Amino acid sequence: MSSRPQNRYAIVPASPDDIGTLLRVYIDSFYEREPLTSCLGLSKERMAAIASAMYGGESGQDFARQLSFLAQDPDADANTVGFVLCDDPADPNANRLPPNLTEQELLFFPSVAALLETVRAPINTRIGKRPGEYLHIAALGVMPGCEGKGLATSLLQAALQEARRRGFRHAFAECTSAASRACHEKCGFSTINHVSGDDFTHADTRPFAGRRLDIHLMERDLE
Repeated sequence: MSSRPQNRYAIVPASPDDIGTLLRVYIDSFYEREPLTSCLGLSKERMAAIASAMYGGESGQDFARQLSFLAQDPDADANTVGFVLCDDPADPNANRLPPNLTEQELLFFPSVAALLETVRAPINTRIGKRPGEYLHIAALGVMPGCEGKGLATSLLQAALQEARRRGFRHAFAECTSAASRACHEKCGFSTINHVSGDDFTHADTRPFAGRRLDIHLMERDLE
């Protein structure tokens, strides 16, 4: 399965062998650019280690299911210029954090988890019940300089098409930027919840205050 958004670009399923490539593009696309990951203040190396633990799995199970896709440019040295990273929240192996979190990370990650739990409030009782029902768009990005070519939209459309083919009934994403929201809206998503970092409280603190963080929960039916 592949498609071409414009000219030479191709959208292809990610395989377990692509984990290193996908994580490299993930880091290059998100580092100091995506609001929530910027709040974490991680180095590129630490971002890669945590992302690998969360999405790679011991045997690349998430990628073996081919729910994630890559945008490839055969004429570019780097070849892969975009990605959409998807998972199934009902999978017990999904989104596992590494066991060796630092003291600072142990303090901050519970706030992130609580924030996402608050954002997901409208669907928390539904997701994670049965495998193969809800597709989670965990991350969507393109390399700097490759924006405006329709790559993000084509990546998202490919993921939704494959999810629908496999019987998924819904898809959702936590969007942290206006560009991400616009892309999801173009693909049929609607905002069903919104949380501002300035208003969010956890453990009697406001861990995201002043960080210009706004998260929109977006959902789309696939049936």
